[in-house]
Amino acid sequence: MTKPSTDHAEASPTKKFFVSMLTRDISLADAILDLVDNCLDGALRLANGGDVDYAQHWVKIKLSEELFSIEDNCGGIPREVAKNYAFKMGRAPDDDRDSESETIGMYGVGMKRAIFKMGRDALVRTRHGDDTFEVPISSDWLDDPGWAPLPINEPNESNEVLDTPGTTIQVRELYGGVSRHFRNEAFENEVRAAIAEHFTMFLQRGLTVELNGVGVEPVHVEVLVSNRPDGPAPYIFQKTIDGVLVSITVGLNTSRPASSDDEESGFDEKRSSRTAGWTVLCNDRAVIVGDKSRLTGWGDGIPMYHDQFIVITGIIEFRATDAEKLPVTTTKRALDTSSNVWLESLVKMKEGMRVWITYTNQWKNHPRADQTEHWKDSRPLSLEQAVETVGKRAETKRSGDRIEFNPKKAKVLPEPPGKKPSSRRIVFSRPIEEVRLVSRMFFDTDDEKPGAVGEKCFELILAKAKKQEG
Repeated sequence: MTKPSTDHAEASPTKKFFVSMLTRDISLADAILDLVDNCLDGALRLANGGDVDYAQHWVKIKLSEELFSIEDNCGGIPREVAKNYAFKMGRAPDDDRDSESETIGMYGVGMKRAIFKMGRDALVRTRHGDDTFEVPISSDWLDDPGWAPLPINEPNESNEVLDTPGTTIQVRELYGGVSRHFRNEAFENEVRAAIAEHFTMFLQRGLTVELNGVGVEPVHVEVLVSNRPDGPAPYIFQKTIDGVLVSITVGLNTSRPASSDDEESGFDEKRSSRTAGWTVLCNDRAVIVGDKSRLTGWGDGIPMYHDQFIVITGIIEFRATDAEKLPVTTTKRALDTSSNVWLESLVKMKEGMRVWITYTNQWKNHPRADQTEHWKDSRPLSLEQAVETVGKRAETKRSGDRIEFNPKKAKVLPEPPGKKPSSRRIVFSRPIEEVRLVSRMFFDTDDEKPGAVGEKCFELILAKAKKQEG
């Protein structure tokens, strides 16, 4: 009879893994986004199940070669949460704080991983209600291989008490590479662009985010929708798949400037490649903006993306109170493309893309002016607005929680005039300085594509010629 073994294998995690290795799986910019995301989760908890008024909340970020700091007024951390959950290296089994909230945090590593990514000395100061306290994470604690509890200290001076409920995180003793990034203007621009994309929905709802004292403007990702019930409209699809509400729209790229409130900007606006392709949202966070690769179906049963398709924008959102069901990785900036909810959604994404690829193929040899009349009453709408507006049309198919509108089948997409036997291709060359000069005149930029400059010149002269003939 074999004697039972009394030996055991150690399975506890090492601190080095969390501090040195786990941080390699996330970029420095994404680590900062993780901290902003925590601020938004705080605002969501503060609303306690109600609608969040994001116009009442702000986040301020400072980058310098000596210090990183982020502060917010999003409610702070309750002391009991700090004692039992917030500083654990991973989410505890009994931590169900966000079980009914639409966040994308799943594993309880975001704040700690971001701090470890940046430096070796940090201070988390928070105020929840009237209770203010701070938690230091020192280099001595990081060097100690054990998991000693972190101290919770009371503020020593009145100026350490925050003016409003919220949290401030400061990281010092920055790593050399981090310090160099933080003093680099190009990196600051990268972070600003990432915030503008990732948190665009919150910024559009009034959230204020400042980076080194300058406000961040949202990137508008929208599609054009006609005001007429029989006018052109985007493809829409909505259905709950595996407990996740999936909403999709594919239509014409609007490229409304971030600072513009002009809801009438439409078909004749200059298209931007930044918002062409696919934007993927998870619980209002933009995981990807303007993807044009096989990841979102380009080149997989449909053509590869090229400049003809700059007019096409697709938006898909996954929404669930259980964040583990969302097809997103721990970085919150990449997709889990092996998930069933993603694979099922991709089928409908491609269906919508085929509609608009066919549309662009039909119109590619016709002047843009020929299409303008059909879209003159259109307006840019977000995904949510597009689904709500187009979903009311008579041609929209409904079955249970499924909503689908195919503009091709509904016959609402404008078709080009018949073939013109006298059509000819016009090709000519001019000195680059002259092309740039005319480009600035028409488009306020000197690097518009020469073909677009030539087409605009011809359209203006053609309009003048028709007027004289009339």
